[in-house]
Amino acid sequence: MKICGVIAEYNPFHNGHKYQLAEARRITGCDYLIVVMGGAFSQRGETMCLDKWTRARMALENGADLVVELPALFAVRSADWFALGGVQILAGLGADSLCFGCETDDLSLLHRMLTLLSEEDDELKSAIRMRLDQGLSHVRARGEAVSERLNLSPDAISLPNTVLALEYMRVNRTLARPMDVCAVRRTGSYHDQTVSSLASASAIRAALLRGETGSVRSAMPESAYSLLASSISGRIADMSRLDALLIDRLRTLPLNQLPDTGEGLDNRALKCAGESGSREAFLAMMKCKRYTHARLSRLCAHALLGLTQEMTLRHPVPTYARALGFRKDASPLLTHLKSAPLPLVTRPSVLKDDEIFALERRATDLQSLCFADEAARAMSRDLTEKMIVL
Repeated sequence: MKICGVIAEYNPFHNGHKYQLAEARRITGCDYLIVVMGGAFSQRGETMCLDKWTRARMALENGADLVVELPALFAVRSADWFALGGVQILAGLGADSLCFGCETDDLSLLHRMLTLLSEEDDELKSAIRMRLDQGLSHVRARGEAVSERLNLSPDAISLPNTVLALEYMRVNRTLARPMDVCAVRRTGSYHDQTVSSLASASAIRAALLRGETGSVRSAMPESAYSLLASSISGRIADMSRLDALLIDRLRTLPLNQLPDTGEGLDNRALKCAGESGSREAFLAMMKCKRYTHARLSRLCAHALLGLTQEMTLRHPVPTYARALGFRKDASPLLTHLKSAPLPLVTRPSVLKDDEIFALERRATDLQSLCFADEAARAMSRDLTEKMIVL
């Protein structure tokens, strides 16, 4: 049995995602496709626009055979931890190959990028230091220095999908049995807010926030759009509903205990939280060359979730794979996975005392408060929602 894995968010699922799944199956010749998908919060620290069961169904109706959840402990972290969580789950489920979308499908170039980033010779270190002295963040400084060495545009390595692709490959290299990797070239720009048949997820979300629901239809498979349309009435997350809670958490929590709050970030955050009344105002006040928007947004998510550095140290790798849904014709896959090194959990009640799952439940409950529909705001859906079977 040949298994290919994909790590994703599907926030929401669009035509590019369907194309990637089809290409992953074609390129690898796999029998089954497993998707590891983030749950309630994105890697950028924002609530997903739709609940995870709706997004999992979108994936299952458009190419995935099994969707398992990437726990919030890894899903709402920097790229290296996000990648570690996803790759470890796929490896633990016995995937033979890992397929990812990227701004380039040139694997030899990606390998050269990764080698330079991993080894950092003296020339590269000097180029990085020069950029750090100019006030750039360490991630940006490294990216520009490597891009210059390879005669690429300055932001070539800092592009979102390339950053994740390199992290997937880095983690994969550490495995006792590395998976084969394949890249599907991304079409369109991550930052392009134009809504078209190849629109990005961010462009679709922006259109939804503007109330332009019909305009995104061409950007999504018809079945995915139908699920989206059924969620329009009160089931599209509005994160501003958590603003008061967030500001209170930022003002009262010991922020130095949150992950990734070094370099004086905790002190600056406390000061700005004391002068802000909303998440948007807080982020605007915090933004500077030293701290990226994504890092600051994740800090907000960590504060809301109560995710501490100590908790991350207690759980360095995923300890289970929780199934959100599968296709009936993939039943042989589930039978096969019963002997996988990583337990596949189909009944979340067995996790009720698990600390990683407790964080997941909090994330889901927080996202539910972002919905206008009263029924969608109910707590403990992680224990009551049935696994999807198509």
